[in-house]
Formats: sequence, C-alpha cells, structure tokens
Amino acid sequence: MGKERPGDDTDPSHARDHLANERTYLAWLRTSANVMALGLAVAKFVDDSRTRSLAAGALLMAVGAAGLAYSAVRYRNAAADIRHERLLTASRTGGPLTAGAVLTVALAAALLLLW
Repeated sequence: MGKERPGDDTDPSHARDHLANERTYLAWLRTSANVMALGLAVAKFVDDSRTRSLAAGALLMAVGAAGLAYSAVRYRNAAADIRHERLLTASRTGGPLTAGAVLTVALAAALLLLW
C-alpha cells in the first residue's frame, strides 16, 4: 500500500484529528447553549426589574448565538486545515481569546443590569 494522499480520511491520524476537532466543536456548542439557557433563565425568573432582566437575558442569548455561529466557522476551518494537512490552528488564538473576552464582558454587563 502506498502513502495516503493529503485529505485521505482513511489515515488514522486524520481520523484522530477530525474527532478532536469535533469534540472541540461540541464543547463550543455546549458552552454557547448554556449561555443561551442562562439568558432565558435570567429573562424569565429574575423579577426585580422586568425590563432590565429582559435586557440582560437578551444580551446573554445574543452572545450565545454568536458563539454558535463562531463555533461553526471555526469547526469548518479546522476541518479544512486537517483535510489539507495545514497546521494553522495553533497560530489562531485571537478568535478564542476574543470570544472569552466577549463572554466575560457580557456576563459583567448582565450582572450590572441586574444589580
């Protein structure tokens, strides 16, 4: 048997890489869904100021939805990199750092709205 071609998904290392990419994608999805669920809970169950709790909940739901969109783009880009045997994801730390900063600011803003 010859050496596998780039993008050949029968190579065990490619399968491992694709599975790791999928696990990362699922972690992003899980986090985004949890942020959206937190937003729904804040909007529904916080009673001190209905307008402020709705604003805080909407903010968290919007950040969760943005996380869903970002995770899909990140997953597709990483899958293409794996398929074409490019190792570029290690140098792409700006997106996750920005996502973490946006989530932190959104949570702080939601807390300030509810204070």
